[in-house]
Amino acid sequence: MSRVIIGIVAAVLVLAGVVAFSFSEKFESGISPDAKGEREYTINNQWRLPKVLEEVSGIHYYTPNKLASIQDEDGTIFIYDLQKKEIEREIDFAGSGDYEALTVKAKDAYVLRSDGVLFEVKDFLSNPKTIKYEPDLKHSVNFEGLCLSKDSKKLLMITKDEDVSNGIKNVYSFDLASKKFDKTIPFKLETEKGIFKDFKGSFRPSEIEINPETGKYYVLDGKNPRLLILNSSFKVLRLISLDEGEFAQPEGLSFAEDGRLFISNEAGKNNANILEIIINPEK
Repeated sequence: MSRVIIGIVAAVLVLAGVVAFSFSEKFESGISPDAKGEREYTINNQWRLPKVLEEVSGIHYYTPNKLASIQDEDGTIFIYDLQKKEIEREIDFAGSGDYEALTVKAKDAYVLRSDGVLFEVKDFLSNPKTIKYEPDLKHSVNFEGLCLSKDSKKLLMITKDEDVSNGIKNVYSFDLASKKFDKTIPFKLETEKGIFKDFKGSFRPSEIEINPETGKYYVLDGKNPRLLILNSSFKVLRLISLDEGEFAQPEGLSFAEDGRLFISNEAGKNNANILEIIINPEK
């Protein structure tokens, strides 16, 4: 082989190496450092959301193939049909505001604003009527997540930022019988200890939900995409990293009655979406 040909082959190999390295760096830059190991989940299905839901902040699977959803600017509940892949209805319940989460019990929907104000939308699908409840708190709190308790007698609300104590994210509760906020704190999440030390960045909850099949709590981190699993006593069991390329900003979390898990993402580099995921069994 002539020196000219050898030189050309060497140049091509070097160029290919540079391209491969550049592609690798670009690909890796979109993935959380904690997610570069073996993935702990698979994406089973996905839905691209319309522009009106590009800031989707909460979802609730309330009946087969139907999700009630909100976005964090308008006081509107959007009914999204998973089969038709479209919004089939919009239900206004209040004016503009920073709405972060919602849940549904029977015919009534409950929406949480970031300052802790709760909106009960009675008979939300047929004859919606809104009642507002103010939290009895002497300090400001940034709420992000809302779910029904396992016995459906209370609403549970988790804070995004530290509340009173550094590193502590409190879970408050609202009694659905008395329609009053409870004085006691049922759960506290310490995010600077144990398993959290092995992960980069502070854990900032964006949603909370209970798996109907296991009774375990699932808590999302929207800033550093992760999924935390706790037992019924709120003891940390597992922390799963989510690929930032797939989970731009996970804000909504809901389970179907059969245990299927849905996570909604606000728009980032990609459109807002809903992902159905399956968590891999622990080894």
